[in-house]
Amino acid sequence: MDKLFQIISHMAPEEALSEITRVLGRLLQDLDNDARERFLMSLIGQSEGDKVSGMVHL
Repeated sequence: MDKLFQIISHMAPEEALSEITRVLGRLLQDLDNDARERFLMSLIGQSEGDKVSGMVHL
């Protein structure tokens, strides 16, 4: 995890998100539907306190 963060932290934010999206897409392909759903629900749960997600409901 630390190595991955070090690599990404040296990238511009848009470039980092683009690379993360590519890698995440490949990883999600290897998961079954249940595992993919658990991951996505976990990701959504982590963002519940996010100010941006709170603004969406306005």
